[in-house]
Amino acid sequence: MSEKKSTRTGTIGADTSFLIDFFKGNEDAISFMRKNAKLLRVSELVIYEFLCGNLKKSEQEIFFDAMQSFTSVNFNREAAVLASEFFRNAKKKGKTIGHQDCMISGSYLASGIRIIVTKNTEHFKHLNEISVVSY
Repeated sequence: MSEKKSTRTGTIGADTSFLIDFFKGNEDAISFMRKNAKLLRVSELVIYEFLCGNLKKSEQEIFFDAMQSFTSVNFNREAAVLASEFFRNAKKKGKTIGHQDCMISGSYLASGIRIIVTKNTEHFKHLNEISVVSY
């Protein structure tokens, strides 16, 4: 069963690089967050990637508290199919997209989210179904 599609126009999926920069105090990321906080969604895969960093226990708690403010996006069967298509299509064209970026994109697209905010625009540039914005 597919999770409910996002019905809000302009909903934005946060990439890990955006959350890292935000928590490090990057002014551009903070400004983007202020302007778009109500539109942001966070994939559980992004939470996984973020937590793979070397965080102190207190930093993890702050992160978990902050993530409660955002609607989460799961990685389900539809997302897996989309992610695999992204990977295979890029491979056919001789391009490489990391599995994690394919899965993050798939989770957002399966939830009706067609925009990702990231500093790593190169990671997503070969995905025609997703618009990428930087900050």
